[in-house]
Amino acid sequence: MIRSFAALFMFLGMLVHSASAQEASITEWKKDREEAFDQPSKPALRKKNTDQPDLPRWSVGLNGGYAYRLFRAGRVNTHDEQEYIKDLKSGIAFGGDIAYFPWKHVGFGVRYEMYKGKANLDSLQSEKVTIQHLSGALIHRSFLRNGKTAILTSLLLGYQPYENKSVVGAEQFTFSGKTMNWGVSVGIEQPISPKFALNLTGTAMMGAIYRLQRKTEFSTETLHLSKDDSVDLSRFSLTLGFRFL
Repeated sequence: MIRSFAALFMFLGMLVHSASAQEASITEWKKDREEAFDQPSKPALRKKNTDQPDLPRWSVGLNGGYAYRLFRAGRVNTHDEQEYIKDLKSGIAFGGDIAYFPWKHVGFGVRYEMYKGKANLDSLQSEKVTIQHLSGALIHRSFLRNGKTAILTSLLLGYQPYENKSVVGAEQFTFSGKTMNWGVSVGIEQPISPKFALNLTGTAMMGAIYRLQRKTEFSTETLHLSKDDSVDLSRFSLTLGFRFL
C-alpha cells in the first residue's frame, strides 16, 4: 500500500516537473518572439544615385555660324538686283553667352550676338550691315534619356543696335539706329568632358527700327519711318559652339 502511494507521488511529481519545463520553454519562446517584435526595425538606407552627374550652375559659351535676314525686299527688276538682295540677307553671326541655373531645369542668362552681312551691285552700290543684340534670357533645360544630352530652350528680350554703311556712286552714307528686340532659341548640348560641351543652336530674332540717323560727310539728320518703310531686323541663325561648364 505504502509502495503504491509512493509510486503515485513520484508519478505526479514527474508530471508537474514536465509541465513546468514545458511552460518555461513556451515562456522563453514567447519572450524571444516578443523581444523580436518589440525591437524597432531599422529604416532602409537610401543609396545615393551616383549615375546622375553633378550639374554645374554656371557656364560660359562661344558660338558662330550662318544667319539669314527675313526682311521683304521691294521690287526687284534684274537678276543682278536679285543677287544683291540675296547677298544682303545672308551673313554670319557670332557671339557668346553666360548662363546660371539655380534649379535643374530653369536658369537665367545674358547673351550677345553680332550679325554681319554685305552686298555689292557692280561698282555703283554697296552696303555693309552690322546688327548687334544684347539680351537677357530665360532658359528651360531638359535632358534626354541618357541624362547628359540637354535640350535648351530660351526666351530672349533685349537691346539691338543697327548700322548700315552704304555707298551709292560717289556718295557715302551711314545709317544707324537702335530698338528693342525679342526672340527664341532652341539648342542641343552634348558634354564631351566634365568641363566642356558642344552645342548646336537655332535662333529667331524679331525687331524693327522706325527712326534712323543718316550721316554723310557734311551733315547728320534723323529719319522717321512709317511701318511700311521701317527697317526689319528679323533674322534666323544656326550656330555651332562650345561651352565651358
